[in-house]
Amino acid sequence: MLKIANQETENNLSSQEIVPQRQIEIELAKVVNLGNLECVYLFSEDGLLIAGIQGRSDFTQDNASEMVYSVHDGFEYFDNTTGFNGAIEILLLGRSRRRVSIRSFKAFGQNVKMVLVIPKGKTYRFLTNRLIRIIREISKASLN
Repeated sequence: MLKIANQETENNLSSQEIVPQRQIEIELAKVVNLGNLECVYLFSEDGLLIAGIQGRSDFTQDNASEMVYSVHDGFEYFDNTTGFNGAIEILLLGRSRRRVSIRSFKAFGQNVKMVLVIPKGKTYRFLTNRLIRIIREISKASLN
């Protein structure tokens, strides 16, 4: 599991020594601040929050956790169904045109889920793919 540093400890660390959770939250905040995502949450395969940024969204960590739990069987189904070769993303589109994306990928030696809320009319895939690459890099560095 990831270590969590308190603010006092973190202030005494160089950017190379910041714990993975905080490194991920910094990257999530950068993307949320761009305005293409309302919020982003990253969960372990056990459904535990690794990192998250709510931004100004009304979509909370609890909402995201419920979504991850709700789609778990869907991801399992696609992982075990021939012809699909596993699911990468489940995308939900609301009548308001807001979208919720649940992305599954390997990091920290497990299948993690990233939940994103995308406002109407905004693009997200480029930023999401970038976040996944960064999280994998952080994961790789933390496991060494």
